[in-house]
Amino acid sequence: MSHRRRRPSSPPAHPLEDDDILHDILLRLPPQPPYLLRASIVSKRWRRLATDPKFLRRFRVHHGKPPLLGDFSYEVGSFSFRSTLDPPYRIPPCRLSLRPDGSEGWTCLDCRHGRILFDDWRRRRVIVWDPITDDRCVLAYPQQFRDSGIVQIHSGAVLCASGDQGHVHGACHSSPFNLVGLSSYPRDDGAIIFASVYSSETGIWSELVSTTLSRKGIIFSSRSALVGNTLHWLITTNSILEFDLVAQRLAVTKRPLGAPPHHDNVQIIQSEDGGVGFAALSGSRYDPCLQMWDRKVDSDGAATWVLRKTVELQKVLGLDSMIEKNKASILHYLDDVHAIFLRVHSSVYMVQLESMQSKELFKSIHNCIYHPFTSFWTEGNCLIILTLDDS
Repeated sequence: MSHRRRRPSSPPAHPLEDDDILHDILLRLPPQPPYLLRASIVSKRWRRLATDPKFLRRFRVHHGKPPLLGDFSYEVGSFSFRSTLDPPYRIPPCRLSLRPDGSEGWTCLDCRHGRILFDDWRRRRVIVWDPITDDRCVLAYPQQFRDSGIVQIHSGAVLCASGDQGHVHGACHSSPFNLVGLSSYPRDDGAIIFASVYSSETGIWSELVSTTLSRKGIIFSSRSALVGNTLHWLITTNSILEFDLVAQRLAVTKRPLGAPPHHDNVQIIQSEDGGVGFAALSGSRYDPCLQMWDRKVDSDGAATWVLRKTVELQKVLGLDSMIEKNKASILHYLDDVHAIFLRVHSSVYMVQLESMQSKELFKSIHNCIYHPFTSFWTEGNCLIILTLDDS
């Protein structure tokens, strides 16, 4: 009786040879660009998997919030990028630099969802710039502003207008955007605030909407906060200007009683329940505190501010030495990642408001306007902008 010889079984494939398993491993890498960059240069196969558009969409959904790449600091006539990634993966400033072709007189109004908004009041136009792709959209002031005698946009905001289900902000380069332009006009009994919205999908500015104030000389904060579908700005008179993007409506509300009057010590934020919140630096000269309020609305629509948390700034930042209150200020609130940015003496810190974890980002002696910049790694742009910092 003959017996057939059994062929020796082939050894089991290595788990990393399975594309699905490798995808799941790559999915769990941290969202900072260097990690996917390093994975993509292992082999042609790894690069194909790490740059697959479907995988990148899953990667963004998995992490939910785009990573902080750095900040753009703005002074009159000067605009520059500074990377906050850990060395040696810091992005050289020249990789995200604004071409100096007439941009020296531009004013930076906003930075959100991977785009930056500038005002060029001398030429009566605004510019939306994507630092990753270097694409620019140049728009003349709306005719409605000129017809109303408005000669300058005083503040504004730019935001992604993607309606795709499951869209996660942070790689919005090909997505449509909305631009909100604000201005004010004095009159005998106060001032009128105007707003108009530009849609990149339609290429049209909306009709003007307005609200009135009983005080002249309105000054807008350079920082806006997006909470839900509403943009918020701090303005003079200890008030908050709100613009509902859906209803296309302006409104003026009051900020918490007892909050500091200075704009550099206060900031609108998102509350824990997703509503409107407010943060302020208060306390004694050598013991400043970070306070946070939530705005509560009752069944009748009446709004009240409720103080939710007070924490010692020195403990939050993990500092051994005392902090002088007049040397601490709020620089920005980043709604993408729910974090607040503080300057304390010569250091700039980021504080995650959910965990209250802090990180020192850099030191600077310059009193600039800082715009934190977040973005995910997307197909093609990582190898273009991310190189080892030779410096």
